[in-house]
Amino acid sequence: MTVEQQQFNFASSRRCTFQYVPKDLSQNPISFVVEIPLNEFQQVDEYIAHIIATNNISRPFHQDVADAFREFVTAQTQQFEEELGDVLVGQLMQQSTECENAISLVNAFISTYGCNNGSTLSSPQSTPSFSEKFQFVMRNSSHQRIEMIISMEKKMFSEMSLLVRTRDLEMEMITRECENAIGSSGKEDGLSANEEQLCRLNDRIREVNENYSRQIQTLADQHRYEYRKLISSLFDRDEFPPDVFNSFCETTAIKKSVSAVADIGRAKPLIESRFEESFTIYLGAQLKTMHNARLLTARRLSDLCHPVDYSDANDFETRRLHINLSLYRRGLNGLLLLVDRNPYFHIHNRTDFAKMCEQSTELHFDSLEKQLEEIFYSANEANKHRFEESELQGLGDYILNSGDVYLTKHSNLASFQASFFIVIFHLVVDDNLETEEISSRHPCINGLKNVIRLASKFGITTIGIPLLLVEKTSEKTTVAWCLKRAELVFKCVKGFMMEVCAGNSTAGVGPPAAVHYNVNFILPNDLAENVYTQIIEMFPTLFHLVPSVVVE
Repeated sequence: MTVEQQQFNFASSRRCTFQYVPKDLSQNPISFVVEIPLNEFQQVDEYIAHIIATNNISRPFHQDVADAFREFVTAQTQQFEEELGDVLVGQLMQQSTECENAISLVNAFISTYGCNNGSTLSSPQSTPSFSEKFQFVMRNSSHQRIEMIISMEKKMFSEMSLLVRTRDLEMEMITRECENAIGSSGKEDGLSANEEQLCRLNDRIREVNENYSRQIQTLADQHRYEYRKLISSLFDRDEFPPDVFNSFCETTAIKKSVSAVADIGRAKPLIESRFEESFTIYLGAQLKTMHNARLLTARRLSDLCHPVDYSDANDFETRRLHINLSLYRRGLNGLLLLVDRNPYFHIHNRTDFAKMCEQSTELHFDSLEKQLEEIFYSANEANKHRFEESELQGLGDYILNSGDVYLTKHSNLASFQASFFIVIFHLVVDDNLETEEISSRHPCINGLKNVIRLASKFGITTIGIPLLLVEKTSEKTTVAWCLKRAELVFKCVKGFMMEVCAGNSTAGVGPPAAVHYNVNFILPNDLAENVYTQIIEMFPTLFHLVPSVVVE
C-alpha cells in the first residue's frame, strides 16, 4: 500500500492514492484517489462499496479490502492533522518574540486558531451546539427522560395549534362580516354607512392580525427557550430545570379542559390516495442498484406533510420519537414542492404549506419565514455577483428564475403513512409549464437534477417528486400530454439516479453498504383513472423491475 501526495493547502484537504494488491492474484491491483479528510457528508462505507464494485472484487476478499481502506483513511487523516498542527505551531513560534512567556504564547495560539475562522482547529473551550446536545440526550437518556421530552413537545404543539385556530376562527368571523357588508353595499340606501363599516372592519382585521402575530411570535420564542433550556439541563446535569418542570406540571394538570376547547373546529386531515402502486427496481447495466419506487395520488403536494395530530397520544409519541432519533442522521425524507419566482411565495400567498408550518413551533431550525428571508438575501447577493461582470440581464422584479431550487428544514411536519419530512425542496416553475412541451434541457428538469444530487449528498434517501411537474390538472392537460410528460420525468429521474448511484451495487454479490432510495412519484388526485392506468403500464417499459418471488 502506497500513498501518492499532491501539493495541498493545510486549511482545506489533500488528495491521496489508495493502492492495494488483493490476495486473490487473479485480480488486478486497486488504485483509488480519495480526498483527506473525508467530506463530512461522505461515509467510508460508500467509498468501500465503490472500490469493490468498480474493481469486481470477489466476495471472500471484501472484508480485507474494507479493512485496508479504513486503516488507510485513519492513518492519512491522522498524518494530515499532525502535519497541519506542526505548520500552525511553527507559524506561531516564528512570532513568539511578541509573547513574553508561555502563557501568553498559548493565549495567542488560541486567539489565532481557536475560533471558527476557516481552520480545522477549534477552541477547546467551545461549547457543544444544540444539535450535538440533543443527539447526546436522545442517545443516552433513560426512557423516562425521553418520555418527558416528548410530553413537553406535545404540550407546546397543543398550545400553538390552539392559538392559531383561535386566530383563524376570529379572522373568519370578521371576513364574513366584510362579505355581508359588501353584499349589501350594492343597494343605494345606506351606501355611506356600509363604507364606514367596511373601513372599521378593515382596521379590525389589521389589528387582530397584528395582535395574533405578536402572540404567536412570543409563544414560539418561549417554546424554543424552554425546550433548549431543557435539553441543555439534561446534557449538563441530567436533570430537568425547575421552572420549566413546574410550568409543564401546571399545564398538564388542566390538560383535559384545554383539549376539550382545542377540539372545537378541528378537522383531522384525511390524506388518502385514490391510486397507489409500488415497484422494486434495478438501476444500472452491469453494476445494478436496487431501489423502491411508488406511484400515488394527492389532492395537493402539501397534503403529504400535515403536522402530527396530538389528539392520538400513541401516534404522536411514536412519530415524535422516530423524528427525534432520526433528525440529525442520514436517511432523511424530502419532498419537492412547486413555487413561483417570489422567494416569499409561501408567506405572501398564505399557502397550505405555510399554514401547516405554523401549527406548531419549530424547535430545532429557524421558522419558515426566517429561512425564506435568509434565502432571499443569499439569492440576491448571488445574483449581484452573477451579473456584475457579465453581459447577462437581471431577473427583473424577481431574484429567482425558473429551475432554481432552494430548500428549507423542518422538524414539525409529518408525512404520508406515518413518516416525516425533514427537508423540503422548492422548485421554481412558471405558469407555462402546465401547457408547453418541455425537453430534458428545460431549466426545471435541470432543477430536478440538482434536487436528486442534493438528496444524494446530504443523505436524503426518501424523496417525493410531482411526476407531471404540476400540482393540479386543467382542461389543457390532455391524456397525450400527461403520458408524454410522465415519460420524460421517468427517464430523467432514472438517468439522474444512475449518476448518483454509480459505484453502489446490490445485485448479485454487491456490498451491503449501498444506498437504497425510495422515490415517490406523486400525481394529481383528480387525474382520470385511465391516465393513471396507462402510466402504471408505462413504468415497467422504462425501468428494470426486480423479479417477483413466487412461493408454491
